[in-house]
Amino acid sequence: MKMYLRLVKALIAGVEPNDNEKKRNKVFYYVMASVAVLGIMLPMAFFVGVILYALTSAIAPYGTQENAMELFLHLISAFSFVFGLNVIFTVFYFSGDIENLLPLPLRPYQIIGSKFTAALISESVMEFIVIIAAFAGYIIGSGAPVYSWLIAVLGMVTMPIIPLLYCGMICLVVMYCTRFIRNKDIVNKLTGLFTFLLILGIVILVSRSGFDTQKLITAISTPDNQVLFVMNCIFPQVPLLVRSMNSGLMGGAYLLLYLAANAAAIGIFMGAAQLLYFKGVEGVGQGGSRKKDSSGFVSRMKQHPVSLTYLKKEFRLLIRTPAYFTNCVLINLMWPVFLYLLYVIQGQTNFLDSFIYGIHSGNEETVLLFILGITAASVLITAVNCIASSAITREGKHFAFIKYIPLPYMVQINVKAVISILISGSGMLLYVIAACLWLKTNINFTVFCCAVSLLSVTAATYFGIFMDSVNPKLIWDDELNALRGNYNVFFNMAVAIVSEGVICAGSYLLFRFTSIGALTVIIILFVLLMALCAGAYLLCYFKATKNIDEMTV
Repeated sequence: MKMYLRLVKALIAGVEPNDNEKKRNKVFYYVMASVAVLGIMLPMAFFVGVILYALTSAIAPYGTQENAMELFLHLISAFSFVFGLNVIFTVFYFSGDIENLLPLPLRPYQIIGSKFTAALISESVMEFIVIIAAFAGYIIGSGAPVYSWLIAVLGMVTMPIIPLLYCGMICLVVMYCTRFIRNKDIVNKLTGLFTFLLILGIVILVSRSGFDTQKLITAISTPDNQVLFVMNCIFPQVPLLVRSMNSGLMGGAYLLLYLAANAAAIGIFMGAAQLLYFKGVEGVGQGGSRKKDSSGFVSRMKQHPVSLTYLKKEFRLLIRTPAYFTNCVLINLMWPVFLYLLYVIQGQTNFLDSFIYGIHSGNEETVLLFILGITAASVLITAVNCIASSAITREGKHFAFIKYIPLPYMVQINVKAVISILISGSGMLLYVIAACLWLKTNINFTVFCCAVSLLSVTAATYFGIFMDSVNPKLIWDDELNALRGNYNVFFNMAVAIVSEGVICAGSYLLFRFTSIGALTVIIILFVLLMALCAGAYLLCYFKATKNIDEMTV
């Protein structure tokens, strides 16, 4: 047990920012952590809690309030499985600590057990908060007894275990039985393709079934729900945990069964790890075996401008690295899918139809909301794809390249910014133009919307690069860890959400509760965005360049 705890601590320390990275600016680190808690964690927890409370209260008269919590936990478990598969593959087989752990006198189940625990803790912090918030809404809405809060805390910590164990079992079996998955690039491509196909399948299923919110409430309130029955078979721990809260004397029995189910799953997994892990990890490499013909290479070399060459280098890094391509580039193409799902499940509310009518009729409030929505979406997409907020971090052990090539720091920052603006901005322009064509707006309004979007993307880009220059995570053993272990990505999203919330809410309140018209508010917003762009650029010019110059790995 002592060895297990030491391994877990060491593995978590490898993902977390090290002491040198934290010491670069402790005040900045703690301030951003506070903003992240107030800007993302608490609002999301409150939102989830309110939804579960409302849903539980709505179906309580039917006596099926447990179904609401079960459905939510099944969704959380499904998301844990889908997005945890790539993480578990990387942690188990392609992390840089493998070559250090294998020669040690450790048994396979000890290595896998510690790696699994470290991944569970590192990847599920946000999930823990969402789960406890959902339990709070459910307990208040259902009037569950006081001891249910203790069960909720237990469920918060243990609920993600079985979904990640499923990921672990798949990894063990696949790596043991196959020989073509010998590097992380293939794994990233396969898991990315699997995630995309799964999301596409959900979209097709929802659209063909005519699914909407009213049907959802009706389905949840049905005692014999077939969907829940199937999900309960896949994740049997979910109904056991929920029923342990509202089952009187039977609650203890359900709780013991829940704990037994988790213990049995862990035992089976550890046994499989003992039998399969060492065989599967043999021959695993960090990269693919690419063979190139070097004959005539020098003769084919051409001279290009330095900035253009640097731009090509940054672009190729994002496109050719599967982890970066999936998390930084491909994610920009997923937003229309979620918007389409929103349109499908709106049901009889038809809020989008009323919104379209408001645009066509020239309603000032609707036009203002459309402009504010473009601003918020542009900033959010730029922050979520983390191209800017990981610009310095992606250099990793090659950070010295930034400092010693004969290219000014600001030129390098501008090139990194151009990459982010090209990828984030081009995607947003496509969405904005498509929306304007769908709404049949005039050309002047469309051009103005595109300008607003580009200004928002530019401001978010330069500010993201500045954020990453303060505390970049330069020590990482794989590209996925460079993103998920980089707190600047999370901090940047928090700042983006808070700032956009203030700007959009302030603009709307200015229109709503004063005599200022929508056109004036939009002009003020446009001028503010230009000022933010200039401010973010100056931050990079004066502060980010200084941070890079003073930085050591």
